Amino acid sequence: MRYQPIRNALMLCGMAFGVSSLLWGQGGTRRGSAQAAQQQPPAQAAQQSGNQQTGNQQTGAMRQQSGTPPVTEPGNTGRTGQGGRGGAAAASADEFFNFDPNASQVWLGVNAEPPVETHQKITLNGQSIAYTARAGFLPLVNATTGMTEAHIFFTSYMKDGSEESSRPILFFFGGAPGVSAAWQEFGGFGPKRMKTEGSWSDNPHTLLGEADLVFVNPVGTGFSVPVQPNHASAFWNTQGDIASLAQFVRLYINRANRLASPLFIAGEDAGTGRVAGLAAYLSDHMIPVRGVILLSVANSPDAGAGDVQYITLLPSLVVSSWYHKKLSPEMNGMSMEQLIGHARQFASREYLHALYKGDRMTAEERNKVIAELSRFTGLPKQVIINNNLRLAFDRYDSELMRDEHRGLSRSDVRVTGFQPVAAGFGFGGGGRGGFGAAQPPVDFNMSAITGPFAAAYQSYLRRELNFARDKEGIFYLTSGGVGTFTSTGNDETSLSAAFIRNPGMHVFVAMNYYDMNSPFYAAEYTVAHLNVSPEVRAHNITISHLEAGEMPYMDSKAAVKLEHDLSGFIEQATATK
Repeated sequence: MRYQPIRNALMLCGMAFGVSSLLWGQGGTRRGSAQAAQQQPPAQAAQQSGNQQTGNQQTGAMRQQSGTPPVTEPGNTGRTGQGGRGGAAAASADEFFNFDPNASQVWLGVNAEPPVETHQKITLNGQSIAYTARAGFLPLVNATTGMTEAHIFFTSYMKDGSEESSRPILFFFGGAPGVSAAWQEFGGFGPKRMKTEGSWSDNPHTLLGEADLVFVNPVGTGFSVPVQPNHASAFWNTQGDIASLAQFVRLYINRANRLASPLFIAGEDAGTGRVAGLAAYLSDHMIPVRGVILLSVANSPDAGAGDVQYITLLPSLVVSSWYHKKLSPEMNGMSMEQLIGHARQFASREYLHALYKGDRMTAEERNKVIAELSRFTGLPKQVIINNNLRLAFDRYDSELMRDEHRGLSRSDVRVTGFQPVAAGFGFGGGGRGGFGAAQPPVDFNMSAITGPFAAAYQSYLRRELNFARDKEGIFYLTSGGVGTFTSTGNDETSLSAAFIRNPGMHVFVAMNYYDMNSPFYAAEYTVAHLNVSPEVRAHNITISHLEAGEMPYMDSKAAVKLEHDLSGFIEQATATK
């Protein structure tokens, strides 16, 4: 088999260019976006512990430090900073999962105890590495009032003896708003890796051999909570999110005596926009970043606008059809590299020219393009005609395996699932290739792995890391802990701005062939249009193409290449001044 994910026991994972973050900067929704904005629970009286502050005494740290607008206090119908129009829906009496950002009482469920420590060893490339694992909370303190605004849950893995050294330190910040960093930790880069449901083993692909690792859960993810619920929206906008995570980095490296360590930051999918902005923010606050790692990058607005979106998506559709053997014997017989080369050439020449000319094409030109699109995608010509030469993923997905009643996963098109008939319970629904009802928005890949992953990770925290403080707490892995995420601007220029401030910074960009949330050709387009100096483009940007879906580190084959490429990147960036 070409693809054998880790999912030999129910799992396998596959779960933006953040140069910009169309998705992040505009409150985007990818894996685990703010799905629960309108599902607020009743306010729950928590156990008394830790700091006790009232709502009217406390001000939002992010509002003071980054200029974000104030949040309307309880009693008002509108909520600034949350992106909603009008007040939130009333809490349901039977809702005990989703976080309620309207509640006015103080959250008392987190105390100020130091992180739990365990001492462990792992063997990497024949070398035994002793390390200290920590799991706990770091309080975010308001610089003006000195009061705690939020408790950020984190885990860290430090090679013994690395304190006060120049060993690199790498921070992971999860993905889109609402997505925990547990995926990167327990799925790919931490010293332990999920093996089967409820079990784990040493991770041969961990980056602990190259750098000390810190996995950070932004407010509303993991166990991270604001001290006061109705101030949560101060963290749920682009500017507040970046400011809070920058404060975490500053506090962490100060407390750990790691100011001299080369600093690396990593984000995934829409969260790549977060770390792009964070790189510039940290530089502005005298904390230089040595390297930025972008996984499953969110693409720039231009890469997904107008007819460009069909051009940048097409090579990914071609790879998908090739993987599922829906092309001609000649096309299916090509290697992936050969096929992608032909797909890029066709998309950037004949297809681009055809979409530009539109109705000005001659009948001969149009028929030729229709035939080529059918050849490259494996779809019938009538489907191409009915969609006016423009294939969005949803239309492609509904047609590719229609006869088998199978649909594709956006996060990893290699993973398929049962696809119900589009409309009318099997009756009607439009003819083949028409504009019928879209399939249910189910990602079969993520649906299969999220529950088992969450259960295994929490078991790992308690049994392996001895973190048992929040047995009644809810661990927000992909949704439920974040309300509406609001943009305070567009991050399209964040990374180029960081390069202007810090031309010695290095960037690693992962592009995944089977990820339809971030098509690889769109990512290439984004990088090609990054406004940086020729020197930076030639020496400071590293691109890695992977045969993987949205989370390449969870693919047993892609993880080998990714770890090798990231190790080389960290080594090069650390050595280069």
